[in-house]
Amino acid sequence: MNNDNINRYEMQFERDRVHVEAVLDKCLTPPHGHQESSVWQAARYSVLGGGKRVRPILFLMTFRMFHRDVPEYVYRFAAAIEMIHSYSLIHDDLPAMDNDDFRRGQPSCHKVYGEGVAIIAGDLLLNLAYETMLDASDPAFSEACRCAMKTIAQASGGRGMVLGQALDLSLENACFSAVTIEDVEAMAKMKTSALIAAAIEAAGHLSGASEKELFDLRLAGQHLGLAFQIRDDILDGIELSDQFGKTRHKDERDGKKTFVTVAGQKEAISLLSFHTEAAKNTFLRLQRRGRHVDGLMELTRRLKERTY
Repeated sequence: MNNDNINRYEMQFERDRVHVEAVLDKCLTPPHGHQESSVWQAARYSVLGGGKRVRPILFLMTFRMFHRDVPEYVYRFAAAIEMIHSYSLIHDDLPAMDNDDFRRGQPSCHKVYGEGVAIIAGDLLLNLAYETMLDASDPAFSEACRCAMKTIAQASGGRGMVLGQALDLSLENACFSAVTIEDVEAMAKMKTSALIAAAIEAAGHLSGASEKELFDLRLAGQHLGLAFQIRDDILDGIELSDQFGKTRHKDERDGKKTFVTVAGQKEAISLLSFHTEAAKNTFLRLQRRGRHVDGLMELTRRLKERTY
């Protein structure tokens, strides 16, 4: 891909980020009379305080594989996916979970608002996400919206993120000698990869993708989600940027079972390349069916090479 196309997609990613931020800001307006409510302020703090917006941008770029123009209701779905991701981060940072004091370059939600408010702020975001998708659903595409919401719900709950978090907690109590890289991958596939894959697949549902295309979108998302987590694990232990946004070297310090702490950095880098190439090859299979995948290919490259 030449530099002109790279710059074009960079501008598109930024336009999408700004648009999603505006939708999030509007959706997170507290009810009349409750503007100062701590739970709403905590939710706004956590969602609007930064972030790469990887999942909504992947969602929107996947939609553009099939349609040039993006309707407003699709942006609302994208914002809802970011709300679900943000809820998971609030809960993940709690002392009973990963116990992290920093997120997105600022104190974690519970450090600012307290644990109780942080918990219900996460609850608010999860519920608000589904309100937002239901309000956004286009009557002309009701079945497509239903399938998209089901995909997102399954990835977020006891078959996806929630189960992945439970597996992560169970691994914390296991000896390193008893944990395999397959255990770590199984956990990451649900805790991290599930929502990334769901964002890509849900966009396919809204776009009217065929069953073969949905299968490939789901597969590409699973590989991309694992690559994203592996890159996160690698970045935890190296100093490439001051924009990482989380506490560095925390995985090793706390005995977390990650791709790096279990398999070593060299093997983690190898797995990062494997899953990135697998995602790209799946996107290329869609390209051979006439779909426009250059934006997703560029985003995949950026996610592999990111420093924060």
